[in-house]
Amino acid sequence: MFTSSPLDGSKPEQYAALAAQARALLHGERDMIANAANLSALVNHALPDLNWVGFYLFDGTELVVGPFQGLPACVRIPLDKGVCGAAARTRQTQRVDDVHAFPGHIACDSASRSELVVPLYAGERLIGVFDLDSPLPARFDVEDQAGLEAIAAIFIESTYPEAAA
Repeated sequence: MFTSSPLDGSKPEQYAALAAQARALLHGERDMIANAANLSALVNHALPDLNWVGFYLFDGTELVVGPFQGLPACVRIPLDKGVCGAAARTRQTQRVDDVHAFPGHIACDSASRSELVVPLYAGERLIGVFDLDSPLPARFDVEDQAGLEAIAAIFIESTYPEAAA
């Protein structure tokens, strides 16, 4: 059975510890749904001030809700809508301090105030996005972005090892 360790130290040290936990949790498992479910749970329990952590998976046309922790979510997100769509479309992490000021924001949970979305690509292939919401404005900073991009990379490396080659 896996148990997460408390995160101590500076924020970069905490993310390094979380990355080590993620690697151990996903080691040897290639099933995307299992890895997304476990990673959502791990991050949700490890990081403070989050109200939603999860994955939207690309079905060839749009993003479809995948494994997550939090309140029920929007089921489908077109690539030309919202923070998740922007991350998938631009291939760039979206860090939004105030979601209400983001053009085209999709309000799945009215309590969400800030959001960080990491696009997930296996080579050139869009897999989906890793999405985190917070009820606090400006919850995510550059250290959170770097740490969560590293966590997303572990997901891709574990689930799609051929993309890392």
